[in-house]
Amino acid sequence: MRFELCANGYQSIRNGAEGGADCAELCEALEVGGVTPSYGTLSRCRNIIPTRVLIRCRPGNYIYNDDEVAIMCEDIKTVKGLGYEGVVIGALNKDGDLDVPAIKKMMAAGEGLRFTFHRAIDACNNPLDAMETLISLGFDKVLTSGCKPSAYEGIDMIREFQTLFGDRINIMAGGGINETNVERIIAATGVKNVHASLTSEVADNHSDLYPNGVDNTGASMLYKVSNLDRIKEFVKIIK
Repeated sequence: MRFELCANGYQSIRNGAEGGADCAELCEALEVGGVTPSYGTLSRCRNIIPTRVLIRCRPGNYIYNDDEVAIMCEDIKTVKGLGYEGVVIGALNKDGDLDVPAIKKMMAAGEGLRFTFHRAIDACNNPLDAMETLISLGFDKVLTSGCKPSAYEGIDMIREFQTLFGDRINIMAGGGINETNVERIIAATGVKNVHASLTSEVADNHSDLYPNGVDNTGASMLYKVSNLDRIKEFVKIIK
């Protein structure tokens, strides 16, 4: 069983390495589903644990214009230059199908890297057809919640993905997976890869300055990182 930590920055990556995660997906802003990390984060986090970097230039849908695709291609080149093993990408067209031309451009920008397709698979019209296309394009991993809000709710589809495609591509269950449900998800789907963030609010959030958790403007002063104890417990469960 292989555990990929969804890590929202440097401290999460460090905790993942110490806690026994096999690998990581590095991103920022999990509260909006994750976006590409800053250059400083990328530079700081390399060579700690085998890591693929999320390439997503903005929150929201996965339908990108030419400028957005170009931006993501530049980010992929940066990630490749920093020595990461791979990237996590995805794009759909205005009809809700895979945007194959955009995907090919991103893969060309990262030639030699490994590629994970992210949860755009769960938002596309024909996920089974899309899976065949991703295999033909050369993806070695797909992150999926089974086309549902969470992997637990999507168990049936994840199991179908694993049954139909698991011998040709790594099906990685993700989305709301934690210590309380991971055993059930693994047993019901047969997947060999799971993905979880296991975050907790940072204890030292300067509550003396921000007793209500916000500043004078009402902006939240709280944040979360992947929790070391939770990671250790999760690894103990799945191993």
